[in-house]
Amino acid sequence: MNPCKWSSYIICATCEDGTVLFKNMMTGSVARLSSQLVAEIGSWLEGNSNNPPEGVVQQLTHPDCGMLVPCGLDEHSFWQEKYVDKRNGESELFILHFLPTLACQLNCGYCVQSGITRSKSMTHETYLRSLRCVREYLVSHKEIKSFRMVLFGGEPMLRKDLVVEATTAFHGLAIECGIDFWTEVTTNGELLDEETLKTLSHCNLRRVQVTLDGPESVHNSRRPRRAGGCSFPGAWEAIKMLLETDYIQTVDVRLSLDLSNVESLPELVRDLSELGHTGKVNLSLGLTTPSFGLPSQEVWNKEREIAEKALIVWRVAKECGFNVLREFVVGPWCIAIAKHSVVLQPDGTFQKCFCTAGRAEYNFGSVSATAPATYFKDERFEAWDRIKPCLAEKCPFLPVCGGGCIHDAIVAFGEHGHTKRFCQKELISSYNRGLLLLNYE
Repeated sequence: MNPCKWSSYIICATCEDGTVLFKNMMTGSVARLSSQLVAEIGSWLEGNSNNPPEGVVQQLTHPDCGMLVPCGLDEHSFWQEKYVDKRNGESELFILHFLPTLACQLNCGYCVQSGITRSKSMTHETYLRSLRCVREYLVSHKEIKSFRMVLFGGEPMLRKDLVVEATTAFHGLAIECGIDFWTEVTTNGELLDEETLKTLSHCNLRRVQVTLDGPESVHNSRRPRRAGGCSFPGAWEAIKMLLETDYIQTVDVRLSLDLSNVESLPELVRDLSELGHTGKVNLSLGLTTPSFGLPSQEVWNKEREIAEKALIVWRVAKECGFNVLREFVVGPWCIAIAKHSVVLQPDGTFQKCFCTAGRAEYNFGSVSATAPATYFKDERFEAWDRIKPCLAEKCPFLPVCGGGCIHDAIVAFGEHGHTKRFCQKELISSYNRGLLLLNYE
């Protein structure tokens, strides 16, 4: 009996010259084989040939490659064990999403926080309590080796005073505890200034994300200012400042994408390339999906079309010299299921997912109480049984999906959605096969 089989996690795409690209979604390894070689390997695996193609099988069976695996290996059970073990036993990272305010000067029609009360802003007393709470947590969880602080909102730059004070203090706390620390900022860019940027750079600023929705006219129509006026100039100037200074190595520019604006995104990509810093820009496409306040099903019902449109944008990005996304991931390492992660809201309450910010039914604790004895836990985001259908189907996309986004599942299926998988196989399949060709053909 042949000792090997093709991995269940392989996806394939055929190039124009007839060669075949293989990608293992577990290991990330990519191989390009001639159709003749594929046929020879297939014949050997089926027992029609006693001798494997010389040299190739050794490479394909290497653990870092994993195209061919032992016949007796139950890959999906192995993945499940690795997934849970990594989440529970190897969790050395503490992630704090710090929301100093839920207010925002923009009024984006697709915002996941649509419909919430935005008047809440963090008091200094709440901030001090959060500092004490996090200190207790870090002291009681010695396995934590790194602290990632993400400044989020609302728009965090509406509270620059607290952003600067809190980041500096949490940085000092990490030093006190002997762990690594870095800062990230998610902002619409309008209020970001160089002085704040310089201060945050002293706290190991690694990432700043600014969102654009298209060229100026499209962006302004989709992301209007609440008080009137255009939001594009401020965001564009923020990106230029980030590119022209040395406070951060790369600048994350997130392009919001749905079927109403996707045709304009190639023009925006070309405009970005004309700034002359393509190597410093980390492009990403963020699909605008239904949320509690905006239950439209457009994205969920048109998965293949969305994937095809996104790939057109990436093709233009590649032509312009930007790095292209290697694979499209919708799970499974979301911060909402990370063991040592928490979203700290302006009123001092805790949540696991920043998409539910401002919705009190997703609160599970507060800085006013003693730090959790175990860890920051919300059982709604630990429904591991939801991936059972994925395991039964031996889905090749399980390593990049993990049952899908829990927030999306709750929006789609209601109160008990956290126990159900949110399957977007058509989107994930079309998107990842397209990226495979775009990157390696």
